[in-house]
Amino acid sequence: MKITGVYKIKTHEQLKAIADPLRTKILMNLVKNEYTGQQLAEMLGITRNNIYFHLKELEKHNVIQVVRKEEKNGIVQKYYRAVASRFIPDEHLLPSEDLIETSRQVFMETLEVTRAKIVNAPASSFALNSSNEMLRKNIASTYSLRGNEESFTAFIEDFKVLLDKHFVKSAPEGSGENTEDTSYYLSLISFQDDDEDITIQ
Repeated sequence: MKITGVYKIKTHEQLKAIADPLRTKILMNLVKNEYTGQQLAEMLGITRNNIYFHLKELEKHNVIQVVRKEEKNGIVQKYYRAVASRFIPDEHLLPSEDLIETSRQVFMETLEVTRAKIVNAPASSFALNSSNEMLRKNIASTYSLRGNEESFTAFIEDFKVLLDKHFVKSAPEGSGENTEDTSYYLSLISFQDDDEDITIQ
């Protein structure tokens, strides 16, 4: 099965398979890179038996696949990867409370990963440049904007083009990439917010 940009969820069984919070985390990791069950178990802090159960469920419903096998010490290790970088439901599955909560879980997981990145980043990542105040090396901002759906979709497409213009995507771990480029971490979250006056306590 070829890895695609978008995969359409067509059955309620598939939807339920990815609605589980732990499977959502597994799937998010496998969208970004390929991992063995052992690697995922260590990353998520769960047992191998537990991780393999969830991997079998995701594989059974065709949302992940084995992309390669590697033998180490006589043991064949399977490397899994998501079949697509984005998953959307077929029209007949909408509306779905499972899908809404899965989507919310993806947003929360994105925030947790970003928070972990910030906590573990070196001090140099947040140092200010006193010699040139116009030279930005990081940014932390939130925006409340108004527009229509067409404007939002156009912005996302323009944003992708802008990323491709200025950056190259990081190569998977172990790819042997040798570059002098600086590595940056960018987290983007955007959604329709009808409760504009919410107060953060």
